[in-house]
Amino acid sequence: MNDPSKPSHLYAGMAARWALPHALMGGTLALQAAGTRFLPRHPAENSAIYAERASRSVLRNYFRRTVQKLVGRVFAEPLIISEDVPAELVNILQNIDLLGRGLNVFARDWFEDALVSGLSHVLVDFPSAVEGASLAEEQAGGGRPYAVHVRADQLIAAQWDSRGGDRILTQIRIREKALRYQGFEEVEEEQIRVIEPDHWRLYRQDKKGNWQEVEAGENTLGRVPLVTLYTARKGFLLAEPPLEDLAFLNLEHYQIRSDQRNALNVASFPILAASGYNPEIDGPIEVGPNKVLTTSESDGKYYYVESSGAALEAGARELEALEKAMQLFGLQFEAPKQMETATGRALDAADALSPLSNMAMNLEDCLNAMLSLIAAWMNLPLTGSIGVSAGSAGQKPAADLDFLMEARRLGDVSREELLREAKSRGLLSDSLKVNAAAD
Repeated sequence: MNDPSKPSHLYAGMAARWALPHALMGGTLALQAAGTRFLPRHPAENSAIYAERASRSVLRNYFRRTVQKLVGRVFAEPLIISEDVPAELVNILQNIDLLGRGLNVFARDWFEDALVSGLSHVLVDFPSAVEGASLAEEQAGGGRPYAVHVRADQLIAAQWDSRGGDRILTQIRIREKALRYQGFEEVEEEQIRVIEPDHWRLYRQDKKGNWQEVEAGENTLGRVPLVTLYTARKGFLLAEPPLEDLAFLNLEHYQIRSDQRNALNVASFPILAASGYNPEIDGPIEVGPNKVLTTSESDGKYYYVESSGAALEAGARELEALEKAMQLFGLQFEAPKQMETATGRALDAADALSPLSNMAMNLEDCLNAMLSLIAAWMNLPLTGSIGVSAGSAGQKPAADLDFLMEARRLGDVSREELLREAKSRGLLSDSLKVNAAAD
């Protein structure tokens, strides 16, 4: 029997590498829930002692902090919507997912998932409320296209054809969670959505665990309306987590801190030791004020055994070195790479691109591909564009402005081109018109 929930080999390979980054984004509770997968149990450590050590292990989340910092750099300024974008599309962008999120917030979540996983997707949907209804009838009833963020771990399989060098999707399968109510109780069910160029189907499991088709409909767009954002592309629908090395450094830090915390807990309590002590003659040992300890041996003695602290100091130095390495890790995504300039005039003012800038440009391309799909659903000609501000991702608007002004002075660009380029770089506009849902 066909099982629509079975992931592809491509997905399975990527999912194995997502486990750690996704757990780190979940923080301490996610790592603790993973148990021995990310915090191994020592060979001589029984389950009770391990459980106590694990419960005291707290993550210093350099990974999530770096992700948030890099995402914040890209979205330091609002996305730029050109003035020639039709009003109908601008209205959609103000509540792009029909959940109250404007384009800036939606795009930020999309980019964050791609930065953690290496890729992330958006499905542009326009479900038909009435079978056989025309676009005009749907719009008259309030229907409109909207964007659905499909996280990397939700797109479990895809099929495609190669046509003239292009990859054309012929099927995608998306794993979803559906919340249903039974009286006062909430029941979460897993479902699989299958989308093909001409139709879509929805599957849920019956009481016997078999997958059954429960809904189906026509895809009137005639293609699979999916846009994939890559931050570390390795092939079509194939990527690797760009911050994977940082994730492993953070895991190492978490594990060493756990061992250090446990060692400190043990070393903080000196152990009473005795030589020449015979329990049958000397009786039980009682420690406290107004107590005297004696031994039957003339050279017997009691003493406390304490750790010298050398191992703790070495562990502390290792933790400090790891922390410095993690703090510096994110800088490689922001530092520009040197490259030769095309000419010697004016171009020295423009920074070379950093990896984060490349990711921001990929985001811009994907946002415009999404806008194109929205326009296609609306039967509107695509005019206008969405831009990522040049002030984001470590680029310098001031340098861009100097470069453009010098190019204008030398006659390399016209006045109209200068204004257009300045707006596309966020030098003349800080558009907030799609920052949140319309009132």
